[in-house]
Amino acid sequence: MKVFLIILAVLLILLFLVLSLSAEFTIVYDNGWSTVIRVLFIEKDIELSKILSFVLFPEKAAEQAKAEKQEQKEETKQQEIEKEPEKSKEITDKQSEKKEKKNYISKIIDEDGIVGIMLLISNLLQTASSAVTTLIKGLHIYSLYVKMIIGGGDAADIGEKYGDICGFYYPIKGFILSSMKVDMYDDYIQPDFIAPRSEYEFQVIMSINVALLLRVLLRAGRVFLVNLIKNK
Repeated sequence: MKVFLIILAVLLILLFLVLSLSAEFTIVYDNGWSTVIRVLFIEKDIELSKILSFVLFPEKAAEQAKAEKQEQKEETKQQEIEKEPEKSKEITDKQSEKKEKKNYISKIIDEDGIVGIMLLISNLLQTASSAVTTLIKGLHIYSLYVKMIIGGGDAADIGEKYGDICGFYYPIKGFILSSMKVDMYDDYIQPDFIAPRSEYEFQVIMSINVALLLRVLLRAGRVFLVNLIKNK
């Protein structure tokens, strides 16, 4: 019995350590993006611009990656066809079998029509919304600094840009301070009618742990399953 309790205690301690393991992100913009991720004592620079490009424009990023590797893929494919004709035939047969099988979307259309598709889209949107909400509420921001000096030489243009920026920025600021845990926050947003150009600086240090990611997955999974059962 004592051995079992010791093993259980060790497992609980390990589970606690894993769930408390966090990754710290430092994102800085000062005439260029700089992003550093740190896990325990390991730090690594990442190219945020490429990640954002992939997230916001996945088709364009995929085309670029495909263009870079196109020649290698063609050569590899040709070699495989020449060396393994039987394997190529098996792959072709499997592909034809997959084409004959209906995918999940086609099955929904056949069974429930457009109503089924609308219900699926609604379920996915609700699932994504719950996941994002849980993630935002769980983020811990240690430091956030924003600096925007609006210049350009033309007073009317500067005033218009400053008004537009304030219209977007302050609602976002209110949302961040009311929805997230923020330790330090500072900003400087001002027009400068003699500055030849605008200046922007941004820095955020935040962390995300394994427990939060697990909570996001569980929350999203629960919402999806509940909606799926309701729609049956």
